[in-house]
Amino acid sequence: MSRASPAPASRPVDRPYHHGDLRRAVLEEALSLIEEQGNASFTLREVARRIGVSHAAPYRHFADKRALMTELAVQASAALGARISAALEGAGGDLRARFLAAGFAYVAFALEHPAPFHVMYSGEVDVDDPRVAAATSQNLGVLLGFIEEAQRARAFPPGDPWALAVPIWAMHHGLATLAASGALAKAGPAALRSLVDDAHARLLDGLLLAAPGPSRA
Repeated sequence: MSRASPAPASRPVDRPYHHGDLRRAVLEEALSLIEEQGNASFTLREVARRIGVSHAAPYRHFADKRALMTELAVQASAALGARISAALEGAGGDLRARFLAAGFAYVAFALEHPAPFHVMYSGEVDVDDPRVAAATSQNLGVLLGFIEEAQRARAFPPGDPWALAVPIWAMHHGLATLAASGALAKAGPAALRSLVDDAHARLLDGLLLAAPGPSRA
């Protein structure tokens, strides 16, 4: 009786990945690599190797690395926007308290989530993706809404809100970048908050002085 022919070799399968959710595992590992390296020089093959799947597995969810970075940017922008909105709401109705709270929320996000913060401004993000544009517009809308509210209260000078949004955004982002890079590392948590609040307060005072006030005799 002849021996049976050996069964055909089975196709290789991916090893189990950490979370049981490949898409999430890829996103999380990409952020881990960015945080470790300080940049986004990783490859999708490297991500796949680190989570223990075939090199082709990440492409089930992301057409290429640019698509992956774009998704990370969208998520990061949404998280930052939520952080700032919560800070504004928690600060009550006082304009100064709300301005300082929002500014520090931006800086704190960069410190606590350096990888997502880096991704938002990475050149590897598809800025033409409608989701990126929508997330950016939503966050700028929060800032512009604050400015328009202050203008209606005659606390900020009248005119195009965007003209005021640029220096405010620049202050937020500049301080956040300095903090995330370690340039302000010598300051402890309390000193850092004081430094950030003081910088934002000086900007706010300049805006308030520029606002029209009651006529003087």
